[in-house]
Amino acid sequence: MLNSKCNPSAPFQFRGALRNLAASVLVGLVTVTGAWGQSRFSVTDLGTLPGSTMSVATGLNDSGDVVGYCSLGTDTINGMGFVWHQGVMVSTGKLPGGIYSAATAINSLGVVAGDGDTGNLRPQSWVAGPKGLVNIFPNPGGNTHVIGINDSGAICGAYTKSLSGAVSAWKVALWTPDPKDPRKYLTTQLPILVGADPTFKGTGAFPTAFNQAGQAAGYATNELIGQHACFWNNDATHAIVDLGVYPGDSSSIGWGMNDLGQVVGESHAAFGSRAVVWNNDPLHTAIELPLLPGDNFGSARAVNSLGQAVGISAWGDPGTWNIGPTTLVLWSRGSVVALQNSLDSVTGAGWTLVSAVAINNNGQIVGMGVHNGNSRAFLLTPIAP
Repeated sequence: MLNSKCNPSAPFQFRGALRNLAASVLVGLVTVTGAWGQSRFSVTDLGTLPGSTMSVATGLNDSGDVVGYCSLGTDTINGMGFVWHQGVMVSTGKLPGGIYSAATAINSLGVVAGDGDTGNLRPQSWVAGPKGLVNIFPNPGGNTHVIGINDSGAICGAYTKSLSGAVSAWKVALWTPDPKDPRKYLTTQLPILVGADPTFKGTGAFPTAFNQAGQAAGYATNELIGQHACFWNNDATHAIVDLGVYPGDSSSIGWGMNDLGQVVGESHAAFGSRAVVWNNDPLHTAIELPLLPGDNFGSARAVNSLGQAVGISAWGDPGTWNIGPTTLVLWSRGSVVALQNSLDSVTGAGWTLVSAVAINNNGQIVGMGVHNGNSRAFLLTPIAP
């Protein structure tokens, strides 16, 4: 392991701080296509931080705490990270000298991690401490991105030493508190899938999801597979597994995963995309998820441990990349439903849902939508039948 030589304070649990503010003002196999679920939701507008005009949700935990960022208009350069808990939104602040911040992950203990700069707009990664945000991996001139934090305090993400967007430029990383000095973090670089030519410059990987078991998912590239969804295990070597594609397809991407090690994403035939779940059996069997009637283009973006998943369904003109308007959907109880049509008529009035990015183990969903003309982060909560 490499010592990142940062000097963080202990992680800060935003949930306790929010409560104080409010007071003053692999276990078993779950099959996604056969899980239980709810079909009606109440909608909560999370609002914005003072001085902001829009909010975007990026994640949530099982307590319904939501993280994301607020900004002016669509300009994310001036964004400020937030944590929302039981109706109260507070700012995460920024790294010293920072121009922007964005909270991207929260664990069940209320510890928040995210991205932000130190004055040059180049993303760094942080965890919230009692004295503010702490840069866990100082990377001057580079680019660092956090995608998840679990209850043990392990943080998963990726970094480059430049601003290159190529997959091959990224290093997949796991940051863990140093047992000898909890003020510091240790960096472990996770493996990639190397093809027949170890010098091939297009070889690389990128993570998109992280779970409580310390497993990660994403996608990998090399000259043999092109681009395939992949999975990092939580063994001593963090072994990487090629999840492959749905039979007959040519490429795939993993977008989300649950605590059981199931991965959801998309698999591609020519000019197409199908929503897929890779199960947590030894073969990581790929199962296609159904789309809305008449649609032929889909992608699953997040999944919980109950087997419920969220994503998109659309129609694409065969043989082209002309994709029609997408519909946000929920897969549950062996069926697929449009989220927009599942909103409570009272709380859902005035809402147009735009994106759904996460679903917790209580079936709550977060994303971004338009509420009475304003761009807002939302929290969907299942309504008991």
